[in-house]
Amino acid sequence: MRNNTWKKAVISALTTILGLGTTGFFFAPNVKADSHQTQAQTALSSVNNVVAKSFTGNTQQFLTVKLYPHQHKNKSAVTLHFQNLPLLTFLDSPEHSAIEQATKLAQRLDQLSTQNIDANTINVSWNSETKDYSLKFQQEELIRINNNVILPDATRNKTHDALQATNRLRRLMGNAEPLTQVQGKQIVQADSRMDNLAGAGVKSLRKAARGIASWYGPGFHGRRTASGERFNQHALTAAHRSLPFGTRVKVTNVRNGRSVVVRINDRGPHVRGRIIDLSAGAARAIGVKSSGVATISMQVLN
Repeated sequence: MRNNTWKKAVISALTTILGLGTTGFFFAPNVKADSHQTQAQTALSSVNNVVAKSFTGNTQQFLTVKLYPHQHKNKSAVTLHFQNLPLLTFLDSPEHSAIEQATKLAQRLDQLSTQNIDANTINVSWNSETKDYSLKFQQEELIRINNNVILPDATRNKTHDALQATNRLRRLMGNAEPLTQVQGKQIVQADSRMDNLAGAGVKSLRKAARGIASWYGPGFHGRRTASGERFNQHALTAAHRSLPFGTRVKVTNVRNGRSVVVRINDRGPHVRGRIIDLSAGAARAIGVKSSGVATISMQVLN
């Protein structure tokens, strides 16, 4: 009787404290009533194992970082989000585990975030021997950007991608001015190819193109955009991956027909499948703010 009472008490306590059901917890019928402490330790050990297994393969959260495991071209991958923005994607390789590399960088970014560092000391350089890019804080190498550590929205221009990742980190760490070149690389203007592509594509965009629009605002208000100006969430501006800064674009919400003209002053969106990131003010003007995302048509005006 005493043994049954004790078992019910332990199960009830574990259920209340851990928020878990009792399914899956088994107690041997021959456990003696005077071994309460040993039984409790065994039960708690079982709970820890169950909880640990339940998080395998799920999102890992740190102070300022989240790690999202997924598949990328039949490889195990982990995308690291810093301050809720995608920064880098890690791919499994024979030399390195994606999750181990991502976790190591996540821990270091958490440490740096508490130290009030000078974001201007974050830089990137080309390593001609290893044929990859070294993203550094001061003289400390944080990560190497190569075929297995890539930009989440990677392009065919690896120099551009390495610069983009560096500038995102500089911006999020302390609103540092964006870099325009990679140390040791002859391609000085990282955006030059993108701007050429954008220039070639402007004529085609004079005909309305359809896609998904999202918006951003409060967390970036007052920070510097990729163009160097301060972001005003109430102004009619937007982020685009390749259109030249200053381009005016007419954006129409296809659901309600409402339109707004925005000026491109930032780079984004940083989520695949979206073609433009509107300011909060622009999103409100066409009824996108409440829904978060919407199907739009966009047309370049100049």
